[in-house]
Amino acid sequence: MQTRDVIVIGSSMGGIEALSALAAQLPADLPASVLVVQHMSEASPGVLSNILDRKGPLRAVTAEDGMALERGRIYVAPAGRHMLATPRGIRVVFGPRENRSRPAIDPLFRTAAVHYRSRVVGVVLTGLLSDGAAGLHAVARCGGAAVVQSPDDAACPDMPRHALERAPRAESVTLAQMGALLDRLAREPAPPAPEVPEALAIEVRLTERAMWIDEGNEMPGNPTSFTCPDCSGAIKEIEEDGQRRYRCRVGHAYSPDDLLVEKTRALEETLWMAMQTLEERADMLAAMARDDRGRGWARNAAGYEARARETRVHVDRLRELLTSLAR
Repeated sequence: MQTRDVIVIGSSMGGIEALSALAAQLPADLPASVLVVQHMSEASPGVLSNILDRKGPLRAVTAEDGMALERGRIYVAPAGRHMLATPRGIRVVFGPRENRSRPAIDPLFRTAAVHYRSRVVGVVLTGLLSDGAAGLHAVARCGGAAVVQSPDDAACPDMPRHALERAPRAESVTLAQMGALLDRLAREPAPPAPEVPEALAIEVRLTERAMWIDEGNEMPGNPTSFTCPDCSGAIKEIEEDGQRRYRCRVGHAYSPDDLLVEKTRALEETLWMAMQTLEERADMLAAMARDDRGRGWARNAAGYEARARETRVHVDRLRELLTSLAR
């Protein structure tokens, strides 16, 4: 009898505390492999597996490429790499960032959904923005069980809320209830799995190819006027059950929230650079005016001074615009 023996968990801000509490609840005889993605800096020393190893009875390790999936073990994605679940075991790849993160939650959830289908339990814990929402939707579409930390119980409710929007039939429970729920789900027979959607299967193939560009334009979706914040490539819009997300041909992927954050960041950088350039232009015009006045060329000096004043007006307008972005 096939059971739900692949548990994939995603968390972000507040996640280390949540994962520690969850690891303490999981029983020593849990009949499932547990794969964890926690958003972290690429400079992270990679101590999360040590923390989880001490918190509960299950052995926790930092995932390495090619590891076999063993029941009763926790695998933690390493800093700066995506962790994927494949029929050959774990893959650890240096792929394009998704939702501005590497490791990201969606690549793990998508690959697990396509390859393990109804054997998967997907879990979204606390975090900002919406990584994990599209991945949990993929888990549910392929027959897996979806579990979400109750937004009211989460340190940061954004990720749980977005996950429930994409997977409305998910079981939403408090962290204190989650260990028992996962233990029960892991012992249940896996139900018959539906067919994997073709678009999702294509996306997983591209994800597993990591740094390979989608030369054949395989990725389904509609062209947009947007460019990728990471590589400036063209972006496609992928629509799933009325929800949109975005992906470029290299593989950078974004939820609408994450794309908006990146576009706002790029706009801010552009405005700061423009303001600095205008400040330098005003200073140069003022210096040229001083030089001409020293030479007795009052008319030329007045012209430079007028242009300097006009430039500083533009600087003030840009400063106001930058201030408004922070509201």
